[in-house]
Amino acid sequence: MLKIRRLVFLCHIVFIVSLGFAESRSVTILHVNDIHGHFLPETAHWRNDKALVGGFATLSHYLRVSRAQNPEALFLHAGDVMTGNPICNFEHRGVMGGALVELLEKLGCDADVLGNHEFDISQENTRKLAELSSYPTLCANIVRTDGSLFAPYAYVQREVNGVRVGIIGLTLQELPHITTPKHLEGLQILDIAETAQKYIDELDPVTDLIILLTHNGFDEDRKLAQNVHGADVIVGGHSHTRLAQPVRENGILIVQAGCYLQNLGVLQLEVDGDTVKSYEGQLIPLLEKGTQPDAQIAAFCDSFKTLIDAEYGQVIGQLAVDWKSRYHEESNVGNWICDRMREAFTGDVALVNSGGIRTDIPAGPVTKLHIVELLPFSNSIVVFSATGAQLQKFAMEQARTQVQRDHGILQMSGMKIMYRRSGGEVKNVACEIGDLPLDLNKTYRIISIDYVAVSQWERYLTFQPQDVERTGELLTDFVIKEVDKTEEPIHSQVEGRLRLATDWRE
Repeated sequence: MLKIRRLVFLCHIVFIVSLGFAESRSVTILHVNDIHGHFLPETAHWRNDKALVGGFATLSHYLRVSRAQNPEALFLHAGDVMTGNPICNFEHRGVMGGALVELLEKLGCDADVLGNHEFDISQENTRKLAELSSYPTLCANIVRTDGSLFAPYAYVQREVNGVRVGIIGLTLQELPHITTPKHLEGLQILDIAETAQKYIDELDPVTDLIILLTHNGFDEDRKLAQNVHGADVIVGGHSHTRLAQPVRENGILIVQAGCYLQNLGVLQLEVDGDTVKSYEGQLIPLLEKGTQPDAQIAAFCDSFKTLIDAEYGQVIGQLAVDWKSRYHEESNVGNWICDRMREAFTGDVALVNSGGIRTDIPAGPVTKLHIVELLPFSNSIVVFSATGAQLQKFAMEQARTQVQRDHGILQMSGMKIMYRRSGGEVKNVACEIGDLPLDLNKTYRIISIDYVAVSQWERYLTFQPQDVERTGELLTDFVIKEVDKTEEPIHSQVEGRLRLATDWRE
């Protein structure tokens, strides 16, 4: 009996020692986010060589190279595959945007999370997109009124190189403020940190590594990291932040790869037991030159390029100068669009949200595709009335938004706003309508879009229009028509329609 006890004791000691000398195991996470339909290589205007960058075929090469070094690497997509290119509006496998799901499948995506733009077409289309994919689409904090998950899964578990990995999907709490309300009917957005902690606690006993796959924005991901414990990595999206190196917040690594398939994020971890012992992260530019794309993926992309070129490739106008979009500032493209709206619908003022103008267009020929990429959303032009007193409140909100930058301003025509500030506060605002001082008692005719006047009036206008008249014309179609009928090259410029007036005196 004594010999048996000694043997058991020795085995116990050997087991403890072996744990102490256990080798850490490597986990590689490959990640992209905010593809927005950019399925083909595009000119990198920010590079001196103007190289072609991105596209699914190019990505297939870099994934193959990465997987040759790390065969068990996870490949994650952090939301917003939709909206930005006509491929999103082609039905494929019974779903608008289904071609993008198939491309992610062909690339071996391990999981993705619902982004806000997955809801752009309809809630039904969002559901079909999520259910179409062979890879799991995650989102733990969107539930139906009965408490059931809207997405197919809250989380998934994987084993990578002997490491037990849990991946939890989470989307931004701000979703109702940036999405058409009818597309979220019957859905509730749960607190992101509370939901994350609930599933972290559920997964922690049975995993070695917990990844939060979020469509939440970098700043909000930092807040999320501060308010949870037990997670190891946040793979994020939404803010289009290009993090060249991981950011560590409250012991949690945060990574994000920018947008539009311009970079592939690579995060390499050494995991020992339940702890990330070391890490190394980088972004790999997806340069097309010298790559050997997957032939099947390249052919699939080419087939949709042919469809899009046939429908959207014709030149409809010329730009004399680059159209430059701006989120917090007046833009020349915003001025031109609003000017045409105000003229065509005989308004005093025209307004369009800066966030709806999604890209820049270089000087030279303009195609229908350029305009669809510029204005990819299905926003309809509307008309409503506003009193001068209401517009005065709106002017204050415009000035406050530009100063505090908590969301984008509205691009404007027919209205000029000048303001003074003290620190981060707006102190005085002066407003003109058609070169005349704003009359607080007058009623003005406003031209805008349904997203501003119906869906998000509280965010942008500060008053709810009561007499909204729908014109039945989509903004994108309207701008295509206006560009097409402009015979001379289009000149547009920034004019100081919303500005800090340091020389203004009361």
